[in-house]
Amino acid sequence: MTSKERVKAAFAHKEADKVPVDFGGMSCSNINAIVMRQLREYYGLPKMPVRIKDMSTMVGVMERDLMDALGCDVRELDPYGDTFGNSNIAWKEWEYRGDTVLVPSNCVLKKDAKGGTYIYPQGDASVAPSGYLPAGGFYFDNLQRSPPFDEDNSNPLDQVEDYPIASDEMLAFHLKKMGEYKNEKRAIQVTPGYFGLGDANNIPGPNVKNPKGIRDIAEWYTAPLLYPEYVHEVFDIENERAIESFKKYYDAFGNDIDVLFICGTDFGSQRGPLMGVDTFRTIFMPHYKKICDWVHRNTEWKILKHCCGGIFPLLPSMIEAGIDAINPVQCSAEGMDPKKLKDTYGKDIVFWGGGVNTQKTLPFGTPEAVRTEVLERLEIFSKDGGYIFNTIHNIQANTPIPNIIAMVDAVKEFNGER
Repeated sequence: MTSKERVKAAFAHKEADKVPVDFGGMSCSNINAIVMRQLREYYGLPKMPVRIKDMSTMVGVMERDLMDALGCDVRELDPYGDTFGNSNIAWKEWEYRGDTVLVPSNCVLKKDAKGGTYIYPQGDASVAPSGYLPAGGFYFDNLQRSPPFDEDNSNPLDQVEDYPIASDEMLAFHLKKMGEYKNEKRAIQVTPGYFGLGDANNIPGPNVKNPKGIRDIAEWYTAPLLYPEYVHEVFDIENERAIESFKKYYDAFGNDIDVLFICGTDFGSQRGPLMGVDTFRTIFMPHYKKICDWVHRNTEWKILKHCCGGIFPLLPSMIEAGIDAINPVQCSAEGMDPKKLKDTYGKDIVFWGGGVNTQKTLPFGTPEAVRTEVLERLEIFSKDGGYIFNTIHNIQANTPIPNIIAMVDAVKEFNGER
């Protein structure tokens, strides 16, 4: 089977010749840039500066030779822009923790007296910086810049300034990428723009020069209860813009796209859901259903959603809304036992992730502990298809290379490649 066929089998809940694998095929299955450079060295691949896919998480663009070495079955059409509104179309060198990496050429970075680095929205240093990398840090944190929310003078359009319809420039960029990647015969995943439906990563407006609306994350998480009409208005606009983007992409790509990533809004914490089922079904589910219904009526695309945390009680509503796959399957969170997940929902939703704990086992365990956990998860999740192997979220900085190799080798062992 080709990689594309393997992934399609997973979505059909059928066992393929091998369990499909994803590293770098969507926004939350990436690898830290320094770790990526170390992996290239391990596999003896040509030396080259890693291109930073997103300055927020400092993860790298997956090159074809590393994808081949890791056995990847999913290819992302690289994001046109990153969290801070930088365009991934041209590059310049920058030093990141002693490594030379490539960052977007329009990215503006300024050091402060403490050795930290500020980053500016859309590369515009005439406005306040929207992110900050502390000295010795690994990631750029979002900065709060907006004025206090004024309920009496609120305008939902303020909240969606960072969620435009996919531009012609973005579409042209992705058409070019499809031309480069189509012959790989990997499944193609794309995110045609921003439409977060409350994604905390985007709430502060890191890609907006002067954000307005509810931009404080703590306040946003209470907004569905305090300002439900405002939230619904915001989501209605985001839905309309998302569907217009989908139409534009379907006209251009048809069913050459396999997987559509719709958003990364988290509804769970380590201890369980962040809200009750009734709140999710009242505030969020109608908007997800509208998006999913359009996609399923008009395309063959499969819908992927990212959602961290203990979300076991919310999964039936996500399935009912039409979500086809969930990532990252955080098995360490409350209620997320792998066997219970598979036995309860394995016929109804694809589990994309869950392969190994990136908080503990992968960064701090032994290679043997990594191998054992990976094989256990594969045994559980792969039964009757409906599974794509990936770590639980991105592979973080300082993760030992022997542990990553143990993970990759365990997958190949399970797949009969070793």
